Amino acid sequence: MTNPAGVRLVTGEPVTLTPVLARAGEGTVYGVADRPDWAAKVFHRDLKGLPSKLDKVAAMVQGAPPGAVQPNGIVVLTWPEHLIVDDGGPVGFVMPRIDTATSVEIHTMSNPTNREDPLPSAPQWTKKVSWGHLVNTAANLCLAVQVVHRVDAVIGDFQERNILVSDTTEVTLVDCDSMQFIDGSGRQYLCGVGRPEFTAPELAGVDLRACPRDKPSDLFALAIHIHQLLMAGNHPFMRGNWTAGGEQPDAMSLARTGSWAGGPGSPLRTHPLAPPVTFLPNEIQRLFVRAFTDGARNPNARPSAEEWRGALLRVRREVCPRGMHQVPVGPAACPWCAIDDERWARQQNKQRPGSTGRVPVADSRPTAPARSVPRKSAVTPSGAKATWAQLPQSTKLILAGLATVVTIVVVLTCFIVWAILSGTSTFGL
Repeated sequence: MTNPAGVRLVTGEPVTLTPVLARAGEGTVYGVADRPDWAAKVFHRDLKGLPSKLDKVAAMVQGAPPGAVQPNGIVVLTWPEHLIVDDGGPVGFVMPRIDTATSVEIHTMSNPTNREDPLPSAPQWTKKVSWGHLVNTAANLCLAVQVVHRVDAVIGDFQERNILVSDTTEVTLVDCDSMQFIDGSGRQYLCGVGRPEFTAPELAGVDLRACPRDKPSDLFALAIHIHQLLMAGNHPFMRGNWTAGGEQPDAMSLARTGSWAGGPGSPLRTHPLAPPVTFLPNEIQRLFVRAFTDGARNPNARPSAEEWRGALLRVRREVCPRGMHQVPVGPAACPWCAIDDERWARQQNKQRPGSTGRVPVADSRPTAPARSVPRKSAVTPSGAKATWAQLPQSTKLILAGLATVVTIVVVLTCFIVWAILSGTSTFGL
């Protein structure tokens, strides 16, 4: 459908659609003329299950959660606000519009590589993001979840591409019409999709198209996102050192047993190139234990979005002793400096003749933060003697030339002295 004409609100107010903003599997998103704060989604007419989808959107319009748009104008949810119709009936809905030109998907924030080296066409502000900004982003994500859970709704497909972060660390959940929603009469509109790495373990093997989800399943995914934001993009059930027998199980299997990287009693221990959870404030550590360890047995034990937000807002930050990174107040050492040291040591090890490139790693369970090890200077230490074989080739050539000149001068001097003393002059004297 291209710029549908005759589209209007159910109240009869005309809606003029501007050029396309985005195309998706279910429909096309347009701007709205004279309403820069609106965007309109028009569903494809051949969309499977379109009547049910339109019923769901109509129910969501009637049951919008308070705070979807904050008093300061920040859009927390792109929740359906108005149904739009044409002469044939409902065709889509109007929702709050956000500035996608300056926003990034949340994985761009949590992944250090994506954050520090964005594509030339992507927003460049992520290069300046500090750990403190990531804490703020996590707290703002919690606010969005709080708003969703004020009504009978579950995010469901709580994955990274449905979370946008602005250059002020504000967070917006998009694709809200795909969320699970139950209307006032009890009719359930389910969310039939989900990414495995963000799916709660109690939903393993469940047909999501037929089984409703509970809010604690969102709280599992929320804890995953917070972990990735605070812990350099590391997924708690995917990256670590597996210390039990056999191959490391998949993420869902580990989640079902509460075995997460650095967790209490977990055979999956912190990777040497990942920060240990123990560098975080005790309050944050306890929330992760509730989310991943206790929550594996009892989903209702997982912290609410309100609990997470409160704890994150209480995190105090300082600059590490080397003046290079932000860290929470209190840890004995900076985890980011320790990771830098580990990478440097591995690089040095690769450069040694006969090296396999591997650095022996001892027990990496994070019972305490790894201590920062000062980097060794690449310059020969004072007092140490360098052998001829250790000298660079250019230095060898210079020294050889100097030795030759000195030898010639000495021989010539001896000859002149001999000639003068013997009275044999060849210089016309």
